[in-house]
Amino acid sequence: MLKKQFSYQKMKLKDETMISLPGIEIRPERRRLCYNNTEIYLTAKEFDILHMLTVNKGRVVTYEQIYQNVWNEYPAGRENSTIGYHVRNLRKKLSIIPTFSIQCIREMGYCLAVKLDKT
Repeated sequence: MLKKQFSYQKMKLKDETMISLPGIEIRPERRRLCYNNTEIYLTAKEFDILHMLTVNKGRVVTYEQIYQNVWNEYPAGRENSTIGYHVRNLRKKLSIIPTFSIQCIREMGYCLAVKLDKT
């Protein structure tokens, strides 16, 4: 007769990195975005694009850089429309966040602008 044995191990959470902007928390390890303690659900590609733009906040991230880092491939010439599709969806989901703005830099890429509340 076989006995089922369960072994329990105490799991220790490692230090988790968090990107914090006004009202926003991005947790890369969990792939979570929260705005005012409410989770905003993103697809994997949307999250990767947002994470890349957030890390490079205020700087232009080119279409080629986004494609190479998110899709792990070298661009073949049609990446602008593919990336644009995901950015449009991302903008819709982030439209509830008044301090966030993903700006298109024509023929180059995208830039994340964050308005800081000066009250």
